[in-house]
Amino acid sequence: MINCLIRNRIAYLNLFLETHIKSKSVGFLVIDDTVNPKPTAKKIEGLDFHFSHAEGKSVWSHCIVTSNFVAGDISILIDYKPYYKKEYCKDINKQFKNKMQLAKELVNSFEKPFNCEKIYVLTDSWYTSNPIIEECLSKGYHLIGAIKSNRKIAPKGIKLQLSQFEKYINPDALDVVTIKGKNYKVYTYEGSVAKIENAIVLICYEVENGNLKAPIYLISTDIELDAKTIIEYYLNRWSIETNYKYLKSNLGFNKYRVRSILSIERYFLIVFLAINFLEIFRLYQKDLMLKTIGETIRYQNSLTAKEIIMFIYYKAQQNVSISEIYRTLKVA
Repeated sequence: MINCLIRNRIAYLNLFLETHIKSKSVGFLVIDDTVNPKPTAKKIEGLDFHFSHAEGKSVWSHCIVTSNFVAGDISILIDYKPYYKKEYCKDINKQFKNKMQLAKELVNSFEKPFNCEKIYVLTDSWYTSNPIIEECLSKGYHLIGAIKSNRKIAPKGIKLQLSQFEKYINPDALDVVTIKGKNYKVYTYEGSVAKIENAIVLICYEVENGNLKAPIYLISTDIELDAKTIIEYYLNRWSIETNYKYLKSNLGFNKYRVRSILSIERYFLIVFLAINFLEIFRLYQKDLMLKTIGETIRYQNSLTAKEIIMFIYYKAQQNVSISEIYRTLKVA
């Protein structure tokens, strides 16, 4: 039943995207994972230690791999796959899949909207790997992702790690790129990267008060893009972090107390339905000029407050006692 509901949810999202994306749009599929810490829980199923980027360490939690789609002013969570450790999968007779396999499934199952001219898969350095890149290319997508400093490039046929090569770069010879008011100095390399035959790698330094911050390294399998476009496209990866914030701060994605895996996955589905509704409502109600899901949540909350005020007003006109109103509203 739950799998059927998930398929129906995604089918509706696909239909929605088909009818709301402008012609010749560029779409971005963001792949990442998040953890729901449960530090004191002992009887909740499926918990294990997973690395939390927010805390910088492994925490007792559930881990969920997700995909978020961005095109124009649309930013919508598409799919999710809980990740369970191999030992737990063996205990419950469930096929084990590592996070890379789950990420590949998210890329493979994504249906490109008809009006999207190109799809770029955006990843952090953990998910930027040969298997993910190959999966993207097999679907006709390109990948733009962060990569680690130990990745090897081969300038003039000499293989060096990025961290080694970066030491030979003359800062005065870097290109200057300005994006959303921020200045970057960028070195562009095109050639082989590890096992990838040809790609673009950017070594990017954000400029702050005239000084260069520590570099970040980006790879693009689309060699036709310039440095500015690659950085601009990659910044769309932040959309998934924003939606994680709404999931947890506003919709209680990490607040469940149920124990069984089935109940937990049902809870995940309900929360994903809620955030999908909020984004679709925002996009349909153009006259309300809601710019973000956060504004949409505040608008929905205001409707609830107005309903409560109207209820109290009408009850007062009917001479209903305040104590009876309290009991009805369950605030006595």
